[in-house]
Amino acid sequence: MNQTLEMLEALKKYLKAKGMTYRQLAAELGLSETSVKRMFSQQAVTLNRLEEVCKILDLELYDLALMARQQSRNTANVLSLDQEKALADDPKLMAMFYFLINGWSVEHIVSEYTITEEESTRMLVWLDRLGLIELHPSNRVRLLVTKNIFWRKNGPLWTLYFKNILDDFMNHSFELPNDRLLFSPGVLSEASLKTILKKIDRLFRQFNDLAEMDAALPLKGRYSAGLFIEFRPWVFSMLADLRKQKP
Repeated sequence: MNQTLEMLEALKKYLKAKGMTYRQLAAELGLSETSVKRMFSQQAVTLNRLEEVCKILDLELYDLALMARQQSRNTANVLSLDQEKALADDPKLMAMFYFLINGWSVEHIVSEYTITEEESTRMLVWLDRLGLIELHPSNRVRLLVTKNIFWRKNGPLWTLYFKNILDDFMNHSFELPNDRLLFSPGVLSEASLKTILKKIDRLFRQFNDLAEMDAALPLKGRYSAGLFIEFRPWVFSMLADLRKQKP
């Protein structure tokens, strides 16, 4: 894939993650929607036009190039059970892997956490053998996986960490400006249930897409965040207890 196509593919993914349509972008550019679609389908785009689109998205062209490079490198989207088990068996290895997929350099990891240079080298070699990274001289790393792929439901990592993560995540007041803790009960039709589920799935995909692309950006200006979504058919137990028992 050539570099122009890689950048346009990254730009399409970023537009989708941001929730911006071709029509909205066309309006910002002063073009027709057809022209914008042609720009992406035929790769008919100049450097000036790319810079203009990036400005609308509050994105540096250099950052877009980093995103395109990251996107073209990531291939695997599911870990094997052996890979998960290896991470679950070694908390430091799992932490090292987590930092790497979020764009941390080895030097920064060693400077910020209780991981020595010797340990980092050992773990990098092991991650390479597991097929999670490609290790290059001077501890340069090429990732072979995408973002947030290691939480296979009921897999080794989920079984080991999920309850602790959930307890730790919920042990918070959720009163800061960037916090959200919302609850709204309601009675929905089957059609509305399906609509809500589609929106939840879309939001979760957007979160993962943005996290994956932003992993290519400089560490400064990025913030660790967690998204927890729970939805199910539900009746408050206090009300359920009042229901008459049918014969």
